[in-house]
Amino acid sequence: MNATPRPRIRFAAAFGFGLVHAAALGILALDFSWEGVALCLGSYYLRMFAITAGFHRYFAHRTYRMNRFWQFVMAFVGQTAAQKGVLWWAAHHRHHHRFSDQPEDIHSPVQKGFWWSHMGWILADEYEETQYDAIRDFTKFPELVWLDRNQFLAPMLYGLGLWLAFSWTGLFWGFFLSTVLLWHGTFAINSVTHVFGKRVFETRDTSRNSFILALVTMGEGWHNNHHHFQASAAQGFLWWQVDPSLYLIRFGRLLGIARDVRPVPDKIAGLARERAVWHFSSRTFERARDAFDTAQAAWDARAEQLSDRWAEGREAALASASSRLAELETSRLRAAVQLEKLKADYAAALSAAAAGTRLRGQRAKALAEIRVEELRLEIERTRRSLVEALERLVEASGMGDGIPSPA
Repeated sequence: MNATPRPRIRFAAAFGFGLVHAAALGILALDFSWEGVALCLGSYYLRMFAITAGFHRYFAHRTYRMNRFWQFVMAFVGQTAAQKGVLWWAAHHRHHHRFSDQPEDIHSPVQKGFWWSHMGWILADEYEETQYDAIRDFTKFPELVWLDRNQFLAPMLYGLGLWLAFSWTGLFWGFFLSTVLLWHGTFAINSVTHVFGKRVFETRDTSRNSFILALVTMGEGWHNNHHHFQASAAQGFLWWQVDPSLYLIRFGRLLGIARDVRPVPDKIAGLARERAVWHFSSRTFERARDAFDTAQAAWDARAEQLSDRWAEGREAALASASSRLAELETSRLRAAVQLEKLKADYAAALSAAAAGTRLRGQRAKALAEIRVEELRLEIERTRRSLVEALERLVEASGMGDGIPSPA
């Protein structure tokens, strides 16, 4: 970037450029109207066609032919876009193709930066003059030379006509705003399509295709196609590559205005089709691979997360199980001790009951038997508690398979 020095900007050109941008803001002083929007869009695409089909494909590349009357009309309408003279435009564009993205290229983003290629170069003092030697095939027409040397005449007459026909709406919407949009739509081909987009053909420059800019510029967005084969009136080489300028040129051929419209050779169209299929297949494969990689990464992350959680949980589970086993063992021991004590009390109660029968009579016997029954029940409860404690202990230790439960 910035490999070559930038020429000096002309103050007068920069001032006029900024003034038109400021004038476009005049729409803010007007009430919104759909008439203004229609005038802006209609004026934009009328003059965009004159730039793309006229200045570019006709005067710069000679991809079809017209008679002197229609070529003058195309040149005049194109100059209403205020992009300097028709011969100036075509000559500098031929220079661009000759040295595309090389140090000599006057508007290469590779050499002098994005914004220079977008609009800085057109304001430079060094490129102010028309290189008539580069456009000799059209300098033989004096009306074109006269129009080129009077570059401000067409835009002034056009702006005046819009003002007379549609008042301030026509001037600010139809001329100033439309002109600013037209400038940046055209300039984007020099800047954006040498930086962003898809490369179908391996050209010696950085040209790229852009579907969005193809819509904005009536087909000029297929810039990589154009740099691969400049001799065709088409820039959209395939049926789905929208190219309104080409459609209107073909319509002009039906009306007898255009003739000898140069098509895209079958070999190049076939190559474009193969490249398009390859790019589509490649993008599909890359998307599928990216989706697989994303899913795989998600599963790996989940597996790692679960492994970490299990490692943490395993220690906690073992600690909890150990604590539970200790509690159960304590319960078992307590029940066993209680059972032995109750058995001793039971034996003593039986002895007391027998002695009471002999010594104290029926009342003592009844009280002793009641005590014996109470102890028997307590022993039963304690025995059950002991068994339950043992069952839980065996179950918690994982050794309970195959042991039958008591009836």
